[in-house]
Amino acid sequence: MNSRLRGLCLQFTGLTDKDIEQLEQVEGQLPLWAALVDTDLFIDAPLSSGNDSIVLAWACENKKKSLYRKSVVGEIATAGHEPAVYQALFADARVVDTRGVSQEGVPISQTVTPIKNRTGKNIGVLIMEKDISRELRQQKQVLFLTQTADHLSQTLMSLTTTGCGWDEWLGSGIFVLDPLGQITYANKQAMTLGENLWQKKEVMGENLREFLKYASLQDMVTALKTPQNFQYAAASFLLRAHPLVAHSDLSGCVVSIQDITELRRKEKQLDMQSIMIAEINHRVKNTLQNVISLLHMQIRRTKEKGVREEFLSCINRILAIAKVYEVFTYQSRDLVNLRELAAYIMEKIIESSTLPQNTMRGTVDGPEVFIHARQAVPVALVLNELISNAVKHGFCGQEKAAQINICLGKNGDLAHIKVRNSGKLLTAVPAVPAGRRESLGLYLVRLFVCEQLKGSFSLYNKDECVVADISFPLWGLSSAEGENTDEIVVHFGG
Repeated sequence: MNSRLRGLCLQFTGLTDKDIEQLEQVEGQLPLWAALVDTDLFIDAPLSSGNDSIVLAWACENKKKSLYRKSVVGEIATAGHEPAVYQALFADARVVDTRGVSQEGVPISQTVTPIKNRTGKNIGVLIMEKDISRELRQQKQVLFLTQTADHLSQTLMSLTTTGCGWDEWLGSGIFVLDPLGQITYANKQAMTLGENLWQKKEVMGENLREFLKYASLQDMVTALKTPQNFQYAAASFLLRAHPLVAHSDLSGCVVSIQDITELRRKEKQLDMQSIMIAEINHRVKNTLQNVISLLHMQIRRTKEKGVREEFLSCINRILAIAKVYEVFTYQSRDLVNLRELAAYIMEKIIESSTLPQNTMRGTVDGPEVFIHARQAVPVALVLNELISNAVKHGFCGQEKAAQINICLGKNGDLAHIKVRNSGKLLTAVPAVPAGRRESLGLYLVRLFVCEQLKGSFSLYNKDECVVADISFPLWGLSSAEGENTDEIVVHFGG
């Protein structure tokens, strides 16, 4: 074998002795590789006279499974018949899964890898050829199945007596239409709906395309590619068309139809309820604004500083509640953005309470936290009391710039709010003396946080600031806490 490969190389190629020795070494491993991959392996080398190549060696584990009945060693492989060999030899590229036909007419897939000498020059190629007859047969079967599906679509057009599995398809009414749009088949649900549409018992032969006012079947299929709602008298129907194709031509379509009259009625009821709720919230907000206007008129009639301050405190509390109802008016969800609510309350209090000797600055930090709508009013009132107390008591007599910061956070199902102010520090932690009631502001804060929101509240000094620390559980959207009611009830003990 070695002498034949060497003889062919000396006769037809311009390879050196060292190159030939290297190819002989590859040939020695060829039977082992052929057994490993269980297919035909070849070694080709370029001819010295041109772009063609010559077959130097061939190996196959089982000659009965070979693509060749006789040896092809010594035959010339032209560039036209073996483009993958030419590309690997002269373009220095590995070629994978190139399809072709063997010399014996068998469809094959070739993978060709260059063989290089020590200087990097291509001196030959290693070729693996695989029989792909089975793969091509499978592809023909897929094509046959596709054609069969086209014929099946045409067959469905003639199903006028039996359901054949269509009766219960998705629980919808099913119409099968011919190319003109006439009904050739209808399942039980479709028959019932058709009786209402055409006011007759027999709907077979009725033209659904004309009834829906489409110029052609193609226009109908295109328009109903996605479900469309149709109103007929007081009834609502959801229609969708599925094309039937035979031999690449539109031969009809299947139209699914659902009676959604009851669904649309319930949607309208929900819309009306939403409008009514929004209108109620709007009126509540307007009523609160009227109350605020009356309180402003009363403020202008008094000269007592203490009375004016109490009036302003009441106005801020009402503004906080009014803001919540303003959110309820324009939103459709049961969630309130705590960050927006805090920023609004901060702005309104600073506008009405800025001390002349100080430059007031308020900030809101942290992520957006959404709370249940039923938690919004107590949270708004808590923020109002804490910010008002900081402005009223913390910055009184202070010459430095006043800063209030609200930091929001969320940890699982717990919401966290920290209100910091840079005013006077606490001389002691506020407590409720025996037999006495604490200030109204802190009383409201503890009441709303601990009883209404089922949370916790603490007040302390930290980093030259007074910090009010609040945390409370976030209520679910499906239902609020059973122990809470829609109203906020405040009990004042004697």
